[in-house]
Amino acid sequence: MEIIDTEFNDLFVIEYKTFTDHRGEFVKTIHKELFVEKNLNWSFEESFFSISNKNVFRGMHFQYAPHDHDKLVYVVKGKILDIVVDLRSISPTYGKYLKIELSEDNRKALYMGKGFAHGFLSLEENTIVEYHTSTMQNKESEGGINWDSVGFTLPIKDVIISKRDSDFLPFDINKKYF
Repeated sequence: MEIIDTEFNDLFVIEYKTFTDHRGEFVKTIHKELFVEKNLNWSFEESFFSISNKNVFRGMHFQYAPHDHDKLVYVVKGKILDIVVDLRSISPTYGKYLKIELSEDNRKALYMGKGFAHGFLSLEENTIVEYHTSTMQNKESEGGINWDSVGFTLPIKDVIISKRDSDFLPFDINKKYF
């Protein structure tokens, strides 16, 4: 795997190497030595996956301190448009976002340090996204921002989104999230 810097501190694109033969495909998603070289947390306390229909948007989620977490996200099956927003008020990229396509074909992943909001749009039916987080989910620490309040656009008009996610307040440039 190759871990690639972005313009954001603590946000990395990972390009996985795949091994295929007559049996199928094999992908290594976490490699302690490479994570340590990049000063990334490689120890995750919880892991989730979601299965989403096409045009489903999930996000923009985060957890407040002290339960904020590093997160690793990749697609096992299907394709997503992944969006990450920097919520760290002292960061030079505060309020900016990164949009990237992650898919079973390109085998890219995102590693987010603490202080980012995360969401994605499923671009195919039955897309499976896996998440690893460095802290346990904590209901009292959950937060979110409205998906369309930071300036990015989605390639569809009719977004399918949960009531909870659509009810998040808009991003506020004057608020200190982290």
